[in-house]
Amino acid sequence: MKRLALVVGLCLSLSVWAWAQVSDVVILNRVFNDDSDSITNHVKALPMVILSDTKLDGDGVAPEFANRHIWFVSADGVTPLEVPLDVEWTLEFDLTLTGTPITPRKEAGVFLRIGMPWGSSEGQFIVNTDANEVVAFGYPFPFYRFTLSYNSGETIRMGVRFFKDTDGRYKVIYRAGDRESPAIALSDQSIIVQRNWITPGGYLQAQIKAGDPNNGGVAVFNNIRWNGVLLQRKYSIRGNIELRGYGGDVTQVPVGVELRQGGVPVSTQTITTDSAGNYAIPNVVPGTYDVAFKASHWLRVVVPNVVVADRDVTGVDVSLTNGDVDGDNEVTLFDFGALVAAFGSAPGDANWNPDADLDGDEEVTLFDFGILVESFGAIGED
Repeated sequence: MKRLALVVGLCLSLSVWAWAQVSDVVILNRVFNDDSDSITNHVKALPMVILSDTKLDGDGVAPEFANRHIWFVSADGVTPLEVPLDVEWTLEFDLTLTGTPITPRKEAGVFLRIGMPWGSSEGQFIVNTDANEVVAFGYPFPFYRFTLSYNSGETIRMGVRFFKDTDGRYKVIYRAGDRESPAIALSDQSIIVQRNWITPGGYLQAQIKAGDPNNGGVAVFNNIRWNGVLLQRKYSIRGNIELRGYGGDVTQVPVGVELRQGGVPVSTQTITTDSAGNYAIPNVVPGTYDVAFKASHWLRVVVPNVVVADRDVTGVDVSLTNGDVDGDNEVTLFDFGALVAAFGSAPGDANWNPDADLDGDEEVTLFDFGILVESFGAIGED
């Protein structure tokens, strides 16, 4: 029974991970908040995140060391995603860190939080403005220093690959610019396996300079990639599809959808509607699209210039013309011929053709001829 419970639990955890993929980030403001009246201004415009903190002159309340701000990968933009340790991943981005002034220290880079028996621990792979370092550290992650010098305002490509090696040990490979570290094992393998998650992201930390209201720092994380894929927030296109002349169950009618850019399909999928004809096209990356709709015996309709920016798009409604029995996107004598061949048939008959049942009543009758006559000569959009 215990073994069965373990298997069930494992299957559930794998199924949760299957849908909870990284598609967003969540920003945590003031994880350190030693100067509570500084001015923070964070921007999430994936694949870019900007963390900024200015007027770090202290608020007169000890301690007055630094402020820290973190972003973590997320499935929903609300909750940091706890990635199972048995999932290999790579996080990369182009980082530009600017300190004003350079001293006291501003630092930014990859931030890793890992589950531990007592809660969590963390690792950092950073650049900084005063010591010009490119360095990784933090228990249980391995220390590594690149022989590179980083200066405030420069852009550097940074990344971390996390994986379980063939020897059974958890390891990381750090990347800075065009250089990579060797595969280095985490320092405490026995403790790590007692908890099973890790949360990657990035951070900015800026030290306070008492009495200097011009003290601050900005970190720009651009071209953020998760497992080599540019991290872009995805949205839905929603609206209503009218299947003209149809009295059957519209929820059972598949509708082919193409998202086109420059006349070229960039995404093709099949959707269905609810009983009222409402639909959603999920997982659309920002851009401008011509959206083409084509169902079996209906003519194609193309909605041009649908702009997906920073939210779901609604109100993309279409009305599809019925009568295209042969599916060639025109209503012609060929459709009359196909309907005549199926006339009088019902499901199970040798001459049954579901695409000739234009009204969806599971018979090919004069009512279907009436729909075809009404649409005769119509041509769908390309």
